[in-house]
This record gives sequence, structure tokens and C-alpha cells, in this order.
Amino acid sequence: MNKLLIFTEQKSNRLKYIFDLVLTDLMGLEYELTADKESFSNSSLPKFSYGTEPIGNEIFFEAVTLLFETEVKPQPINFCEQGSIQGFFPVYKTNSVLPFDLFASAFFIVTRYEEYLPSKLDKYDRFRGSQSMNEKAGFLHKPMVNLYAKELQKIFSEKFPLLIYKKTKFEYIATFDIDMAYSYLEKGLKRNLGGFIKSFFLSDMKDLRKRALVLSGRIKDPFDTYDFIFKVCNENSIATKFFFLVADESRFDKNIAHDNPKFIELIQSISQKTQTGIHLSFKSHISSSKSQVEINRLENIIGKKPTINRYHYLRFHVQSSYPRLVKHEIVEDYSLGYAAHAGFRAGMCTPFYFFNVRNNEQTSLRIFPFTFMDATFTHYYRSNNEHALEKIRDLMKSVYDVGGTMIGIWHNSSFTEEKEWKGWRSVFETVTYEAAQLMKQP
Repeated sequence: MNKLLIFTEQKSNRLKYIFDLVLTDLMGLEYELTADKESFSNSSLPKFSYGTEPIGNEIFFEAVTLLFETEVKPQPINFCEQGSIQGFFPVYKTNSVLPFDLFASAFFIVTRYEEYLPSKLDKYDRFRGSQSMNEKAGFLHKPMVNLYAKELQKIFSEKFPLLIYKKTKFEYIATFDIDMAYSYLEKGLKRNLGGFIKSFFLSDMKDLRKRALVLSGRIKDPFDTYDFIFKVCNENSIATKFFFLVADESRFDKNIAHDNPKFIELIQSISQKTQTGIHLSFKSHISSSKSQVEINRLENIIGKKPTINRYHYLRFHVQSSYPRLVKHEIVEDYSLGYAAHAGFRAGMCTPFYFFNVRNNEQTSLRIFPFTFMDATFTHYYRSNNEHALEKIRDLMKSVYDVGGTMIGIWHNSSFTEEKEWKGWRSVFETVTYEAAQLMKQP
């Protein structure tokens, strides 16, 4: 029987959530909770205890109080490590198999508990990666919760060699944010005239000439890179997802008008090839009505309700934006990561269900955390192409080693081969090819 018996004097939604995630979802084990010491002691099942004291000589994990609390409050954070894993909540019983509470640490990281607490946000009203405990502890670049599952497997295997664990394989999903479908086309007279005037006063003759050639139909719009994207991904059998911004024009939302016939045609064409989601706008994370309007717009275009989302500018608040997505019947979100940092915001490279810490309940919203974004390397790290590729390869190996899912964010505008994006077609092709080869590994 592939089942664990777990002794704990208390049960809670938090405890069940993290046991479900780590033991069942990541490791493939069933488990049963008991508070009966006698039946636990007499059971022949593989077992461990989680609490303040062991029952006998079983595997014992000393627990802090986090998983048995119901409120949200500042937590006493002290960094701990053992081997390749690190955590936040030290324990002091010498018979505990780990020097920190792995399950409480996993819960703190995955639920983004710290983002429910007051913090200094960046200029776009986003939680700062530099303020995260993962970054301060030095493991933002590691899928730490996935590594916790690997560590538990080692611990259990020594005492329970007959347990069978879930086999997971590396997967790569290429996702694309269409913030601006075209650089020059379909912008209308006012915006194109403004573009001509701006280029003239900046003496940017190259842009003036290119805009004229595109608008006259003599060359392709530089942001029209969709054929290239599909060619590369299809040749390597890589799954894709596209997110379209259909907001009203604003300072930060500058896509083509949502009712533009050519834009509608583009969205419909792509939605017939791959899964298409909503790219909720810059201010949508604080407005249910704005979110609903944009979701309805995309539904009218593609003929079905969109069920996946990524927030524009990655601008959202875990504690309020995610519950709003649940109300809008969005079932998957692809926003969890940092614009300024590559890595693992939730310590995970595996999709997981959002747990509302304030309500202490698991929701129907599944989170697909992304691993890297193209603009992180050009706009924040100021990396050259070689360094960006090296960093992505390191992250890819981290995901591969735990059999996780690597999700990359790309933009159609990143393949223009101009300015900071020169050479990025090659980066994209290399990442796609190398990820495809890893997916073929047994």
C-alpha cells in the first residue's frame, strides 16, 4: 500500500493543503491523519509524526505553530539549512529529522504568505522580489519546495523502501504576451502621425523610413513575428499559450483597439492554433468591473470564455487579485513570478492550487508559476545574449532535475532583431530546441 499514516494532534486546512501539495501532488503518496496515539503506534503502515514530541521511534518532524494558526501575522523568520535545502522556521528537538519545519516553510513560500503582510512595493505597485524571503535567503533561483519533496523521498526511502513515488518529467511551455500586436499597423492616423513627428524631432530617419515602408505595404510590420514563433515551436513540438491585451488605451495599455478588424482576425487566427488567454490590463488587478469587461471582450472575439490569464506588467496582488480571478471563473493564472528577477517566486516549478491564506481555504484557481521572462534580461539585468542564455540554461537544469515545468514568457515584439532585441531570435530558438531535447529524455 502506497500510503503514509501521519500523527498530528491538530488538523487544519493549512496542514491538509501543504500535505496534499508536497506528499500527494509532488510525491504521489496517499496519507491518513490520526490523533490516536495507540492506533498510530500499532500501525504497520509507513508513518511519521508532526508535532511537538514524537510518539515512539518513528520519523519525527518537529512542528512550529504556523500550520495550526488561523490569522495572518508577521512570522519569526530565521534562515536554516541542511544539505541542499533551506527553510525559515528552526526547530530544536534533537530527534527531529530536520533542523527546521519543512512543511511550515513550504506553506510560507508557496502561499506567498509574506505578501499578505505590509511591504514596500515597487513603482508599479508590485511586491518586490528583492524583499522576498527567498531572495534574502539566497534561493530564489531554486525550486525549493520541489527540492523539499526530493529530500522527503530520501528520508522515507531509508525506512520505507517499498514506497513508490510519482515519476515526473521535465516540461517546457512557451507563453507569449501580446502587449502590442503591431508596431505601426492598425494604429490609426493620430498615433502614426504622432510617431512620424516624434521620429522627425529625434532625427530617427531609420524609424521614419521603416514606418513609411510598413504603412505602404512594402515590408512586414516588425512586431508581426507570429509565423516565426509558430515555426520554431511547432518544429520542436513545444506547447504554446498566447495572452492578448484587449483593454482600452491608456499610458500602460497600448495595444491595437479591441474592435479593430485586423486585430480581431489575428486573435481568432491564433486562437484556432493554440490556447488563448486574457492579458488583464494595468489597472485591472484592482477593478472587478474592468476585468469583467476585458474578459467579455475576448470571449466575444474567440467565441468562448477565456479561462487563463496573465496580468499585464505582472501587476497584481496575491491576496486580492487571485480571489477576484476565482470570481471571474478564471481557472489558471500565469502571472506568478517577478519582472525584475528570474527564478521561483513560490519556490515551485509545478502548477499548484492557490490557497487563500486570509480565508484559510484552497481555491479552484490553479497557479502556473513562470521561470523567466525575456524582458527581465534586457530591461532589468541588462544582460547580453550570452549571459541571458546561460542564466536560462541554469534555470532549465534546476527544473529538469526535479521533473518540473519550465514556463517562459516571451513577447512578439522581442523578435524584431532591433536595438536591445538584436540576437533574441537566436536565444529563443536555442532555448526552444534545448528544452525540446530535455523533454525527450527518459
